[in-house]
Amino acid sequence: MRRSSPNIYTILITRTGGLPITLSINPAPILVLLAIALASPVFWLGSRVYLLHRQNKELADRNQALNQAANDVFKEIEVLDAEISTLRERAGLTDDERTTPLESDVIQPQSRSLQDPQGGVSVPLDAAEAFQVAKGKLPKLALTLDQQVKPALNETLALEFEKADAKPSIRPVQDALDISSRFGVRPNPFGWGYEIHNGIDFPGPVGSPIYATAPGTITKAEWGGGYGYHVTIDHGYGYETLYAHLSALNVESGDQIKRSDVLGLLGNTGRSTGPHLHYSVYKEGQLVDPEEYLD
Repeated sequence: MRRSSPNIYTILITRTGGLPITLSINPAPILVLLAIALASPVFWLGSRVYLLHRQNKELADRNQALNQAANDVFKEIEVLDAEISTLRERAGLTDDERTTPLESDVIQPQSRSLQDPQGGVSVPLDAAEAFQVAKGKLPKLALTLDQQVKPALNETLALEFEKADAKPSIRPVQDALDISSRFGVRPNPFGWGYEIHNGIDFPGPVGSPIYATAPGTITKAEWGGGYGYHVTIDHGYGYETLYAHLSALNVESGDQIKRSDVLGLLGNTGRSTGPHLHYSVYKEGQLVDPEEYLD
């Protein structure tokens, strides 16, 4: 099968009085050049469109990532704000005691239920604005925490420590045997019938040191009828203790003492059948069972 050769076009150009000019033209190269000339702008335009589309997608992905990061920051700020609110409550602060106004905060608290009536036109917040809001929010939270919450919380914790420290919490005599008489109704050790015993008794050797079970102020250090030599301490926060039947006193009324300070020595003075310490605990002026306050 013979291959057809490309068509050759001949152009004859004549002029008056001159020799004719003959041109033979092969259209294939011209068509190729023309196709290239037409395709180049199309290709360039297509490549630009593709490049712009790719750049736009990258920007959209980046913006989405930034928005997600901003949302994460907002969530962290809300958690931090909630924790600070919890610390404010723990410190005993009220909204009226705020010294750092946060009324201009853009991020509104989300403690209320999402089912509560809410509304309004939604205005999108882009990533740059979101980070700007976060940048303005964090210093306010830090200022509230440093200038307001921390001092109040430290004061509250110190007060709670003092209150806890005022609670009697150790055995008043270390050399004592088991408790010989408990709190409440007991047989009268001196005769017929029953009586109310307003403390507990620790038997032990005469001269054993008697220890303060909590810090406080000595309100009595004296001889007193049925108690013999005895000491009373006001520990504050409603706590008082009594140590009776001592053989000697080591403190005076008005002394400030610490937990485990020696108040006197175990003895057998007053209404007593033998060497022991009588120990009573008062809470808000009412007698309570001392065994609930022993370590």
